Amino acid sequence: MRSSWQPVKRAKPLLGTLVSIAVEGLPSEVANSAVTQSFDRISHIHRCMSFQDPLSDVSRLNRRAHGSSVQVDQDTYDVLSLAADISARSGGTFDVTVSPSLSTAWRLREPSRFAVPDESARWSDIELLPRRRVRFARSLVIDLSGIAKGYAVDQSLAMLLAYEPSQACVNAGGDLGVCGSETARVRLDAPLDDQGALPVVEIKNGCLASSGPRDDWSAIDERDFVDGAVRRTVAPRFVSVLAHSCAVADALTKVVMARGTRSSAVLRHYTARALLSEQPTGWLEVA
Repeated sequence: MRSSWQPVKRAKPLLGTLVSIAVEGLPSEVANSAVTQSFDRISHIHRCMSFQDPLSDVSRLNRRAHGSSVQVDQDTYDVLSLAADISARSGGTFDVTVSPSLSTAWRLREPSRFAVPDESARWSDIELLPRRRVRFARSLVIDLSGIAKGYAVDQSLAMLLAYEPSQACVNAGGDLGVCGSETARVRLDAPLDDQGALPVVEIKNGCLASSGPRDDWSAIDERDFVDGAVRRTVAPRFVSVLAHSCAVADALTKVVMARGTRSSAVLRHYTARALLSEQPTGWLEVA
């Protein structure tokens, strides 16, 4: 039975996108309080792991961690720990130190405030020390934007769950988390082509992350998709990953982007599955 209380839905620009939060089954005052606290949680994560903010943990690490260890917020430390685990299990395919020189996004940002990264630097050069301190064994630059966005969705959902809503959804662009008694239906926002109808994914108490071109296959820049293990660009695919954690799902989109159907072992470890769209093959499911 649906609640007589009206759903509450609000949106706010954060994490480089427009984040929307929807809550059902709570009195208006309680729902608005839950959403406000949820946005506050996301804002904190945004401040810690923003690539552009010179005061963020990420910027401080990129400036100073090669010379000495830097103490970071617990959220940043937790995301780096998760990133290291996924990097290890994917053989380095997922790597937050992928050379920015290969990425169009990096060139657009022009981060002259950072040192030139060592081309031999890898994820394993990030040393996670006691007391939330981090040190880089080589000169490198990290960008946590994707996995941090997924982590923010996870943390936001966890905060909303404490209020016991009948249904809640956090949508941060390509990262989405759903909890509650109902199943959400999400149409994948893949580029239009001759593949026919777009898939619709059903999610109940789970997360979905998508990565890849969104508008036109002919307009993409392949330099934006890099396999961290071999430091080479890969053919673009549209990838969606379903998992229990949005941070995990977001990171695994990069693994599936590079490995395609060879991602099964990594997906199984995290109890995840993926849909990917390739030209001219069409849609494939990987689990």
